[in-house]
Amino acid sequence: MQAIDRMVDEDVPCEDILAQINAVKSALHKVGQVVLEGHIQHCVRDGIEHGDADQTIAQFTKAVERFANMK
Repeated sequence: MQAIDRMVDEDVPCEDILAQINAVKSALHKVGQVVLEGHIQHCVRDGIEHGDADQTIAQFTKAVERFANMK
C-alpha cells in the first residue's frame, strides 16, 4: 500500500498505479486461499471429528462467504 501511495505522490501514470493495485489484490486473494485451505485442513477437520459437525459446517460456510465477498 505504501508503494502505491508513493506512486501517486510521484505522479506515476494511472495505468501503472492500477496495474500495481491489481497485483496487490491478486496477492491478497492468494493469501486468502492459503488461509482458507488451512482452515479446512485444521479447524474444519477437527470440528467435524471432535466437535459439532453442523456448527462446524455453518462456520465454514460463513468463512467461504466472507472470502468470496472480498473485493
